[in-house]
Amino acid sequence: MRSAPFLCLAIVLLAAASTGACTGVVISRDGKTLVGVNEDWFRPDAYVWASPAPGRLHAVVYFGYEAINEFGPNEHPFWYEFEGVNDAGLFFDSFSAPCGVEEGGTGGRRYVGRMERLIMQTCGSVEDAVRVMTQYDRSYMDCMQYLPVDRSGAAAVVEAGTVVWMEDDTLAVTNFHLSDPSHDHHPCWRYAAATRALKANSEPSVGRITYTLSTARTASTQYSIVCDLAEDVAYVYYLGNFARPLAVDLKTLWSEGSSYVPLSSLGQAEN
Repeated sequence: MRSAPFLCLAIVLLAAASTGACTGVVISRDGKTLVGVNEDWFRPDAYVWASPAPGRLHAVVYFGYEAINEFGPNEHPFWYEFEGVNDAGLFFDSFSAPCGVEEGGTGGRRYVGRMERLIMQTCGSVEDAVRVMTQYDRSYMDCMQYLPVDRSGAAAVVEAGTVVWMEDDTLAVTNFHLSDPSHDHHPCWRYAAATRALKANSEPSVGRITYTLSTARTASTQYSIVCDLAEDVAYVYYLGNFARPLAVDLKTLWSEGSSYVPLSSLGQAEN
């Protein structure tokens, strides 16, 4: 297990290595909850993999990369979970954010391990995930923030120093702090485009989330994910191709597990 100092460094370096231009959107209405994210990075070789439920833990489908050269020549490669969704209908993503501005999360004990794996394996709701994250020292989140969403319709942005809860039926998040946009990275054209699209039409559908993500796409968008958390359905749009959804069979992956499968090799969805 990697040490907490290494994990802090890893998160900071991954944030620095990225373009800092990811986008997340949520719609929760009429008993339906959909979440979508654009993963903007500099490498197209993304993967999907899954861990079945050992014991009383949740099965999880992850999306991400094998970190190879991001941390120097002496570090062994390891798999880094950029997003995930578990069999309880809990989704997470992480976003880079302005560094060095929040002190509220420096109390408590450190968690030695991967927080993403802890919350996805042990939590079934946003409330559970926030409770787990906030009981630990969050100083490792100095340059990042989390977006957990669950199938009940709850969503929040967990910052190093505070938690911003979704209060209406839509939410957009990019790379500034919703709690205080003055910190940096604001105004953000991607946030403006996403919120404009959501305001124009907040229909809780895969198509609406997909369209909203397309308005915030950048040249570095490597893949986009849209999850219907009530229906246990996920679609991937690879390299900004929003006309070609790729199928991700969440239920089969949760049940059987999966080794690392390139997103580029996924089959096209029928719908």
